[in-house]
Amino acid sequence: MDYGHGDDLYKYEAVNFKANFSSNVWHQGAAKPLVSFLKEQLNTIENYPAPSAESLTKSIEKHHHLPNQSTLVTNGATEAFYLITNTFHSDSVTICTPSFSEYEQASKANHLKLHFIDRASILQHQFNTTLAFICNPNNPDGFENSIEDIEQLAKSFPNTYFIIDEAYTEFTNSNISCISLVNLYPNIVLIKSLTKLFCIPGLRLGYIISNPNFISKLMQHKMPWNVNSLALHAGEFIFKNYDALAPNFNTCFKNLAILKKEINELDGFEVIPSNTSYFLIRMNQPKATELKKHLIHKHQLLIRDASNFRTLDPHYIRIASQSLKQNKLLINALKQWNN
Repeated sequence: MDYGHGDDLYKYEAVNFKANFSSNVWHQGAAKPLVSFLKEQLNTIENYPAPSAESLTKSIEKHHHLPNQSTLVTNGATEAFYLITNTFHSDSVTICTPSFSEYEQASKANHLKLHFIDRASILQHQFNTTLAFICNPNNPDGFENSIEDIEQLAKSFPNTYFIIDEAYTEFTNSNISCISLVNLYPNIVLIKSLTKLFCIPGLRLGYIISNPNFISKLMQHKMPWNVNSLALHAGEFIFKNYDALAPNFNTCFKNLAILKKEINELDGFEVIPSNTSYFLIRMNQPKATELKKHLIHKHQLLIRDASNFRTLDPHYIRIASQSLKQNKLLINALKQWNN
């Protein structure tokens, strides 16, 4: 299996990194109240967790004002992709590219017939597959579709389940979450992630939102105890204190604007426009792998070599904005690379 994900920090244990630009997870870390709460829950690992996260499911549905049995809690968003493709084993799927590799990996593992289209062309495409994966906003380029766009697709192609990955809806300054469509269209399926926004990727926590009939179908394929006790407690704490724990992106977006401007002023680097806190950069020379190695070993900075995204090549890297100080480290390192 190809683990071509962005945050490969685990490969470089000997490096004392100054900043990690390769991960799209909230850069300031997990909230201190959440960490303190989890320390108090360590004894819960001595007992089995709820088989289907019943209590957390109710908290999520209350938070989003959803009807009962319209949510399924998963071991991160990635389990959701594998659960859905397993439920529709050997069927057909459309995957918009470039995008997160696990849509393709999960589809291959479950023997779906794969069809690939350009992510930016979905409004012109005639969908005739059972499933269609759409990351919105897209990873790695931040490309977005509006709520109206997704509604148009749901109306036009009622026989296709549109799996909308909303892992990064909080990482954009656009209002594009399609939760309002779930009760209106039975072919809309949303995948949400708590790991990115609340910086708990090591706990693995996400959830699926759709109509109860679709959720019931997935439940027939879900294994029990798929989410561990600490992750469930984290989810409960998050939804009880959501507004207090959710990050404020105002400073992040200000830093982002400065970072993009300074990168565009460098010779050989072009920022691909997006509204997200992460973005693609196109290099004049196809040296993404070489640049990544240089930044690791010379500057202790980690970026995402985006050349292994389907349809991209070694001209592309992806970075996620960090603090103003850390962003400046990257700008200075790129200037030295140019010299």
